[in-house]
Amino acid sequence: MKSFYKVFTIIAILFLTACTKDKINKNKVDKSLTGNDSGKMTAVIKGQTISVTLGNPGDGGYQFNDPHFSTSVLNLVEHSHKDGNSEMTGDFGKDTWIFKASETGTTTLEITASRSWEPNSSVPIFSGQITVK
Repeated sequence: MKSFYKVFTIIAILFLTACTKDKINKNKVDKSLTGNDSGKMTAVIKGQTISVTLGNPGDGGYQFNDPHFSTSVLNLVEHSHKDGNSEMTGDFGKDTWIFKASETGTTTLEITASRSWEPNSSVPIFSGQITVK
């Protein structure tokens, strides 16, 4: 019976270690881009992750649209929003998109914003060429 508990304990430790490792790897980003990187080319290796963090344009009534990119090259893993400093007028925080480089190739990654009440109001916020090797 003692050997059963030893085996159970070892399996439980391995399981918890694997879960913790996945959580750490999920938060690891290989390349971090901002609005200053718009218009630039970025190269990554297949399997690496890229984050794009941009100031939220909500102060002009704009909302981010879904990013445009080739899904055969990149996969959107996560999109998150962090609120801004509530004491600063017009600070609507930052949005971050995390992409995984899934296949070799090149794609243009474009992030735009628009006003829901204004047709054809889409404005470019970020555009960059991503090459996956």
